[in-house]
Amino acid sequence: MSPNSLIAAAGVAAAGAMVVLRKRTIDDSEVCLLHAPQTATMDDGAKLLDVVNAECPSLAGPATARFVPSMALPTADLQTCFSAVRERFGRLRLVEYERELITTKDGGTIGLDWSPPLAQIPADGRPIVLLSPGLSGGSQETYVQTTVKRLTSEPYNFRTVVVNFRGCAGVQVTTPILYNGGLTSDYGYAVDHIHRRYPSSKLVGIGYSLGANLVTKYVGEQGERCPLDAAISVCNPYDLAASSDALEVPTFRNRRIYTPAMLLGLMKLYRRHRKIIETGPVELDVEAINSISSIRQFDDLITAKLFGYKDSTDYYRQNSCAQFMAGISIPFLAISAMDDPVCPEDIIPREVFRTNPHLILALTQYGGHLGYHENLSSSWFERPIAEFCAAIFRHTSA
Repeated sequence: MSPNSLIAAAGVAAAGAMVVLRKRTIDDSEVCLLHAPQTATMDDGAKLLDVVNAECPSLAGPATARFVPSMALPTADLQTCFSAVRERFGRLRLVEYERELITTKDGGTIGLDWSPPLAQIPADGRPIVLLSPGLSGGSQETYVQTTVKRLTSEPYNFRTVVVNFRGCAGVQVTTPILYNGGLTSDYGYAVDHIHRRYPSSKLVGIGYSLGANLVTKYVGEQGERCPLDAAISVCNPYDLAASSDALEVPTFRNRRIYTPAMLLGLMKLYRRHRKIIETGPVELDVEAINSISSIRQFDDLITAKLFGYKDSTDYYRQNSCAQFMAGISIPFLAISAMDDPVCPEDIIPREVFRTNPHLILALTQYGGHLGYHENLSSSWFERPIAEFCAAIFRHTSA
């Protein structure tokens, strides 16, 4: 066989393999729902699962409830890394915000980014969706902006507000502490402020990654007193220690991609606000901090010290949201990918989804961590988020 024939044969074989792999991906793309045998009853008497089946086509139905990754991003690592690359080199300005700064009881500052801007839409009773970004993130994150754009556009036209925690997204640190993944007092303060400002508006809270842990912990702590009408968790770590352990497995992607990328944001946050932090009563080991090489070390040397935990293990133990989920008493949707490299699927607390009637887990085969790219311009999870919010608002009393 001639060289040209060999090349042609190899090309045909490669194309055939790609077709087979793509078909397998499509076949495995169905969304799987995990929930209790009998789900909770909504305010109007409808069952939560019946509402999802009837009104959330991206979550229910064999033809529509699917996530098929972009052909350009077929793996979990590509899905995850594309988000990071886009944030670093192609950051977009998709929505317009108006910032409101609120001061907590201890003098801390939280930035609320409203979209549409408050000046454009007068106070009314339209539903409000609160978004809480992931680790050291804020309203500028593309995955936040694309969700906000969908929620504020036709046919939804909701009001949205991104909760930017202490030090994040340009919010100044005004006390000698930062924020952490379990600081629900700050989140609760923001929720209460929003509820007072718009007392007739229905509220849904969304959390992404570490923000999902915080929102989930909050609604579990609040139980039946929760002022939110529903909550949504996207790519939740559930168990902070297990997620940290997963990042410390000595693989190339952990050592060279994920840990450095996440640590970069955390260290920028610390260094940007180091002077105000050093005015506090806690003395930090600056020399050791300058040598930090893992998320766990950051939490040992900074987070645990600032918040009075013994160490990172103690911080993770007290703030992992899974232990609070039995107390959730509002409709709660969780979206997770089985190939998430940051929040492994084996740490998802499946048993609580099987027993708490307020919870529904939407599990996909693909998606990576905060990826879910069907194409290079949007993420699939925007659709089920918007559908679920709309369904909740239709079936919840004011």
